[in-house]
Amino acid sequence: MKAPKLGEGDFVAAITQRPELRLFLIYGQDESAIAAIAQAMAAKLPDDADATDIDSAKLRTDPAFLLDEASSSSLFGGTRYIRLHFTREEGVDAIANLLDAAQAGNPVIATAGNLTKASKLLKLVDGHKLALSYICYSPSETEATERIANMARNAGLRMDHALAAQIARYTGNDRTLAASEIEKLALYYDADPTRPAQVEPAALTALAAETAEDNIGALVSQVMGGEVRAFGQEIIAARVLGLDGIRVIRAMQRRITMLAGLRAKIDKGANAAALVRGTRGIFWKDQDAYVRQVNRWTSPRLASLNTHLLSMEAKLMATPAEMGAVILEQELSRIARAAARAR
Repeated sequence: MKAPKLGEGDFVAAITQRPELRLFLIYGQDESAIAAIAQAMAAKLPDDADATDIDSAKLRTDPAFLLDEASSSSLFGGTRYIRLHFTREEGVDAIANLLDAAQAGNPVIATAGNLTKASKLLKLVDGHKLALSYICYSPSETEATERIANMARNAGLRMDHALAAQIARYTGNDRTLAASEIEKLALYYDADPTRPAQVEPAALTALAAETAEDNIGALVSQVMGGEVRAFGQEIIAARVLGLDGIRVIRAMQRRITMLAGLRAKIDKGANAAALVRGTRGIFWKDQDAYVRQVNRWTSPRLASLNTHLLSMEAKLMATPAEMGAVILEQELSRIARAAARAR
């Protein structure tokens, strides 16, 4: 059942407050938010709850499997729940069996990637009274910064807006990575809400280790900016570190969302350089790169690229990792060359 106005907190609480629901589907572009929400829901259940993990591929060949698992009792007689991960659009019959059965005792927490309105799975879930869905949009840097500021306060850290924004940038707006940085800072200062500590820039610099997200951010800038030669060097470095294709695609999607918002204002007459420099979510060192990118990509081309990335994401999910890395590099190279031609 779709509830557009349902907040994240209410959705998480529904796992215990609405026992009649059988399936909770969390999906969207923000994979770190999806994982965090699923973990928060599991944390609402008793500490000794027994979890069973199921991959959607299993449902493709055995539509009765999910209902059997959801109807089974825990080996130790306590609470039991199912963690179901969708790697592609499949298992719809299994979900229908679960929702239409006379009874099913164990809740299912399901996670998926970015589902479109045409998704059969999403239509089934949103149209059923025994299921609930929640979409995780890619956060803006402003939203990510506010979330990090709240994390810091809850951890007993006093942090100004600029430092929270810096954490948002180098973690790629990933809430899991950001939470890890806040935890490191709290340990560094031995802080908690009863002993608040002021975070100094030097401490943040000292603790902010180089992460794969930094490399992905540079990679995205070079692809969208048409910096073909620099992109070639960056892709080699990223390959050595281990290229997470889905994370790269979603970082590209976040960049496209930002550029599309800027481009819409430029189409109405705004000056690109002035607009970028007046946008709080863009770090001053990145402003020139954003100006170049927004001048290279028109609104229709950004929309077309976003659609293409959705197809790429689905393709990568269905492809072995080694082959997926090759496909990703080829596609990123094509996008970089297209950007280079649009001078």
